[in-house]
Amino acid sequence: MTKPATTSAASEVRKLARAHKVTAKRDGISWMASTITRLSGDTVVLDSIEQLLVNLKRKGVMSTSEILALQVRYLQEKSAPKTTAKKKLRA
Repeated sequence: MTKPATTSAASEVRKLARAHKVTAKRDGISWMASTITRLSGDTVVLDSIEQLLVNLKRKGVMSTSEILALQVRYLQEKSAPKTTAKKKLRA
């Protein structure tokens, strides 16, 4: 019996964003937050999936707890070691 493939968190975020017409474009608030963070000596760089999560939250598509759960899952998947399937060689 085969197991169904699980949807990655990134795929789920992209699908939600597409369904709600949300893009990863940064708005003025995001630019200001980034500037304040940089001026305080910290560096925070969001990738496109993380920016989509921010924008989905701002649009009210998901609750804070739903966004955080999805972000945790995304970060875990992102940092998980990549496994490479061994291919069978034919003679």
